[in-house]
Amino acid sequence: MRDQIDLLAAVTVLGVLEQAYFAMQVIYARRKYKVSPPETTGHPEFERTFRAQANCSEYFPIFISLLWVAGIFFHQGVTAVCGLLYLYTRLRYFQGYAGAARGR
Repeated sequence: MRDQIDLLAAVTVLGVLEQAYFAMQVIYARRKYKVSPPETTGHPEFERTFRAQANCSEYFPIFISLLWVAGIFFHQGVTAVCGLLYLYTRLRYFQGYAGAARGR
């Protein structure tokens, strides 16, 4: 059974690490712009980073659910590739959203 879920597990771990990276970026932005928790407003750079992280986190449970259902019931390899593509696009989204508004 393990060989049937290796790729799904690997993509899941990468997704969790990506979420941790996004959370760390919010922590760094809080320190840089002196925004204490639980405040969610402050410097525009912080607000963009916080919102980008929140947007990505909102869809993570849906992503994980679909990843596992598709991988178990359809094809693990194709699902894992689609999962990696999703994680890459979420990273690019985060970087773009958190970046300067004029640069978008």
